[in-house]
Amino acid sequence: MKNICNHIFTVFINLTHLTFYDAAYENNVRLLFDVPFPTFSSSSLLVLKVKVQTFDVCLYILDGRFEQLHTLDIELANLFPPLEEIENQRKLPNLKYFVLCCMLQTSSYDELILPLIYRMSNLEELGLSFTTFVDDAFIDGNNLKQNILNQMSQLKQFIFDIRSFMCINNEMKLPSKDDIQQTFTDLQYTKIISCVDYFRDYRQGLCHIYSYPFLMRRFEDITNNFPGGLYPYVRVVSLYDEHPFEHEFFIRISQSFPYRFHVWKN
Repeated sequence: MKNICNHIFTVFINLTHLTFYDAAYENNVRLLFDVPFPTFSSSSLLVLKVKVQTFDVCLYILDGRFEQLHTLDIELANLFPPLEEIENQRKLPNLKYFVLCCMLQTSSYDELILPLIYRMSNLEELGLSFTTFVDDAFIDGNNLKQNILNQMSQLKQFIFDIRSFMCINNEMKLPSKDDIQQTFTDLQYTKIISCVDYFRDYRQGLCHIYSYPFLMRRFEDITNNFPGGLYPYVRVVSLYDEHPFEHEFFIRISQSFPYRFHVWKN
């Protein structure tokens, strides 16, 4: 993989746009590099769309080797803290469009995702899709306003698909779907859908918040409380519930996801 990347940036010295993955779901090949990370760079690259294996690669991409980059659309297989020290303080004033999707569950929303976004002071469009574990509060509108919207003065568009899992007990005051939805009342520029489920057998709560129309290619952890709607861009869906799914539920799924390729149950 290192040789391929070196070859691309050596041969195409004026390259401005690079999409480094197959759009087909079946092809899950991702960039993965051995340590030390290769030194390829480009002073002309403006747009990069790529699938990578780890968060380390994302940090390396943003360590200054692509100084003119203004658009980055990156899909991670997992999101864990780096195993070695990587340049992660450099400001990224040229970056205007950033999309981050993570396939596996993470616990690093506060530790990794937010600090990365804060480096992008001139960001105008942001997209986030991930599942995270939280300790005592779901990620809701108040969280997004405090930690993202109020920190990004140039932001014009924010699309998101965020699922937060929380361990629950009988002593906790658990928010309802309406409670979560109320936290988005002053978010004017997009429609937000909230779903909240509590799985007593698992002692677990799930809050799913997302902007609509839904522009992501995956829709994860659909429960029996799925609100419906039309999701033409989704190609992969997964189901998650402690109760069986009935026939009528699958009819709703087929109507809401007319172009899906894969469905599986967690």
